[in-house]
Amino acid sequence: MPDQLDPATLDLASDPELGPLLAACPDIAVLRFRDGELLVVEGEDSQDLFIVRKGSLVVEKALPNGTMRPLAQIECSVDAPVIIGEMAYFGAQHRTATVRAVGACQALHLKPAHLDAIMAGFPGLTRILCRQFTTRLKEANDELRDLRARFDLAAQRRMVQPGEVLLRVGIPAESLLQLVMGAVRFGEGEGSVVRRAEDLPEGFLGLDAFLWSATHDTTVTAEEACFLAVIGMDRREAFIRSHPGLVLKVLGS
Repeated sequence: MPDQLDPATLDLASDPELGPLLAACPDIAVLRFRDGELLVVEGEDSQDLFIVRKGSLVVEKALPNGTMRPLAQIECSVDAPVIIGEMAYFGAQHRTATVRAVGACQALHLKPAHLDAIMAGFPGLTRILCRQFTTRLKEANDELRDLRARFDLAAQRRMVQPGEVLLRVGIPAESLLQLVMGAVRFGEGEGSVVRRAEDLPEGFLGLDAFLWSATHDTTVTAEEACFLAVIGMDRREAFIRSHPGLVLKVLGS
């Protein structure tokens, strides 16, 4: 548990707003966190905030195997205080990461009503808050862009005419085809069969060869005019992330 400090012992000379804030909100607690103590716990339902004035913090996120992955290390000082936990105030009540003290840290423990007071009458602290929101939004946009890239299949559209060979037996897979409209013929000669999208695993052609980086085990020809989506081999990892159930079924068969 962090130690509670007497607000009178704080050095407030470098921040003209903290003294008036503490005077206006005497219920704000001043705390000293020891090395390793947690300010915020991932998954916790809380709207408390902290203005950290001294010390270092590490932001961590839990991995599925139970280990913690460091996301960032934050240095705090009386000249550059950092506000922690502000996103919960705006509706994200479940913490998205854990924040841990590295060494001793000094922090002001605020409740949501205190943040209302800051935004109403303390422009300097509000500017710090706005800068952090800008940073959080940039980080969220970067994560969303990375996530989108991980799942983006970058599929190309393709129209083919009857008789056009789509896959040829013995030729390595260079892409994955998904039949959207039309019919295709598997094989050649008397043993060949005609299939439509509903007869195929989610309409995909040559799925095994695509996943295994192998050669096709049959020739597939357009039986009639067909509309296809084409997914390049460079998007195979994105395909696996997007269709885990289908992939496990194919690889396990």
